[in-house]
Amino acid sequence: MGRSAVACAGIGTCRERCGEGQAMAVNRRVLSVYLLGVFIGALDANVLGPAFPLIARGFHISLTWTAWTVTAYTVAYVAATVWAGALGDRLGHRRVFLWGIGAFGVASALAMTARSLPLFLLARVIQGAGAGAVYPNAQVEGIRLFPAERQGLALGLFGAVFGIASMVGPLAGGALAQQWGWPAIFAINLPIALLVLVLGRRLPISAPETRPVPDWMGGAGFAGFLAAALLGFTVGGTPALVLWVAALALLGLFLLRQRQAARPFLDTAPLQRGPGAALMAGSALIGFDMAAAVFVPTLVQQDLGFSVLASGFALLPAAFTGAVFAGVGGVLTDRVGPRAVLTAGLAMAAAGGLLLAWPHLDLLRFVAAMVFLGIGTAFTMGAPTNRMGLALYRADQAGEALALMAVFRSAGLAAGPVFLALARHWQGFTGMFGAVTLASLLGMGLFLLVPPVRPSWEERAGRMIPESQTD
Repeated sequence: MGRSAVACAGIGTCRERCGEGQAMAVNRRVLSVYLLGVFIGALDANVLGPAFPLIARGFHISLTWTAWTVTAYTVAYVAATVWAGALGDRLGHRRVFLWGIGAFGVASALAMTARSLPLFLLARVIQGAGAGAVYPNAQVEGIRLFPAERQGLALGLFGAVFGIASMVGPLAGGALAQQWGWPAIFAINLPIALLVLVLGRRLPISAPETRPVPDWMGGAGFAGFLAAALLGFTVGGTPALVLWVAALALLGLFLLRQRQAARPFLDTAPLQRGPGAALMAGSALIGFDMAAAVFVPTLVQQDLGFSVLASGFALLPAAFTGAVFAGVGGVLTDRVGPRAVLTAGLAMAAAGGLLLAWPHLDLLRFVAAMVFLGIGTAFTMGAPTNRMGLALYRADQAGEALALMAVFRSAGLAAGPVFLALARHWQGFTGMFGAVTLASLLGMGLFLLVPPVRPSWEERAGRMIPESQTD
């Protein structure tokens, strides 16, 4: 090859690299908008905890009722997620994402100005539904911005956003409520939502699929089943029985429509086979492990003598570690594949549970356990399971796949406190965190039943080999 040819090749390579660099810069700006939308939705899931006494006084209710402000948000979030994912696959993910942000902003204004508990709870339901529309569609658009070999990183960034939101949420909620009252918690959402809407109009338009909108009756049955089942875990006595009967009836409606409708709401075929069922159960066990976090403040009050105020900071080591390592989990998913990352994460969670289950807890062992659990959450919550879910579905079903992964985790997260409380009643905190260890080990076994997804670099090499052979 002559010198001029080498020079031309060098110029071409430079232009190609410069073009890739500019494209990545644009992609990062676009991704930041989707991440910001996900952040405010995740933030509002737990931001109200420190403000419960102020909310109770403001509405003249008992502290018991304030828990429903979180339940209403969570139930609406989960019920809306699958609907939003399925609609995004058909109507365009950017469009449904912006609808969710708009609903979230309007609901924040309604919550800020509410003067009665029913109106406030309605606002929280709309907020949760808006956040549910944001999450799966933002993720689908986010991973499309990156080549296949870096999509795990994109998924990991969404996990990191959740970790940061879980760490910042209670602290920000307490500071805002103490300084300006609880309405300030919702007032801060308005400029952020408006900013996302303005920037979102400049985002690349995602082309909608030609597939028709799925069966609405089946979708309503599935959303109602999720809502009734989640509420059934939060109440007791006769209301719980009524909710569980309603959940079974709505599940029956969903299954009936799945068989009879010309366009079923969900494609459940991938989940009816062994790998899909194992992925579904393993994701629920990950949510089960995450549910143990709600008992950590009580643990440190009882075993380490923390005050009520100090116990509120007990989860910071886990939240900080999870936020830091979520991106690492995404990178490792690209490098070594999701199953290896899940195995490492569940091993970390098992170790953290064992350290807390061991009698005579001390501060050093507690901090080590929190670090292990934080890494375990980072390596299991986002990129690996989502990557496995995407592998089971077609590319045009990405929103549906990601939404289902979120629902399975949320199911475990909702059921976890009930079973963990039973374990504590049986054997105290040793039984409770021993159950976390056993659930983690069981999850490791279940994910071995899911076929391994090749690391992204192997997939890329597999696509490049035939091309090089034709040169």
